Amino acid sequence: MSTQVYVINAAMAVLLLLLSLFAGLTTGSMAFRRTTHSLRRTAILTLALLGSMTLLALAKMIMLIATYSYRNWFVLDNALMFFALIMLPTGAIAFYSVSRLLHLARLTVKQPNDVVSRTKRRAASEVALVVPIQVLVIEAFLYASINVFPLGMAYRKQMITVGLIILAAPLLLIWRQSIRRRRIHRDDGTAVIHKVKRVIVFTMACLLLAFGIIHTFNNAKTLSKATERNLSLRISMSIPTTNE
Repeated sequence: MSTQVYVINAAMAVLLLLLSLFAGLTTGSMAFRRTTHSLRRTAILTLALLGSMTLLALAKMIMLIATYSYRNWFVLDNALMFFALIMLPTGAIAFYSVSRLLHLARLTVKQPNDVVSRTKRRAASEVALVVPIQVLVIEAFLYASINVFPLGMAYRKQMITVGLIILAAPLLLIWRQSIRRRRIHRDDGTAVIHKVKRVIVFTMACLLLAFGIIHTFNNAKTLSKATERNLSLRISMSIPTTNE
C-alpha cells in the first residue's frame, strides 16, 4: 500500500468519525429543543450531516474500488470493515432515521416561539430515529481507530473479536433509548449532564482531529521509509554479483 493511499484513507476515516459525532450530538439533543422552530432546524442540520457522511462514504467506496488492484491484506480487510462497520449502519439510518428526520424537518412553524409539544418531543426521541445514528458513531470510532492505528495481520483475530462485541451495542442502546423516551417529559434538557455531554463531544472532536492528523503523518513517514528500504533491498538483490 502506498503512503498516499494510507494518508487519504485515514483522513477519510477521521472525518467520517467527526461528522458522526456531531450527528449523534444533534440527534440526541433534538428532543430537548424548547421551540418547534429550533427542533425543525436541528432536524435539518442532522440531515445535512448525514448527507455529508453519505457523500464521504461514496468517495470512500470509489477509493476502495480504485485501490483494489493493490490486492494486499490492508486494502481487502479495509473494504470488508468498511461495509460491515459503516455501510450497514448507514443502510439502517436510510431505512429508519431519514424518514423520521424529514417529518420533523417539515414541521409547520406558526410562531417562532411555539413550545414543542410532548408528542413532538417523543417523536424526536424515537428508538428507530436515534439508535441507528448512535450505532454509526460507535462503528465509525472503531473504523477510524483501525485505520489510524493499523495493527496488522498479527492482531486480526483480536480486531474481529472486538468488532463482534461492539455489534452487541445496539441492544444496549435500544434499551437505553426506550427508557429515555418514556421519561422524556420529565427532562427539559437543562440538566448539567447535557452541558457536560456537549463539552465532551466538542473536546473529543478537537482532540481526534489533532491527534489523527499528527499520528497519521507520523505513520506515513514510517511507511515511506519502510517502502524505500524494501525497494532498495529489492534493487540490491536484483543486481548480479561478479566473482573476481
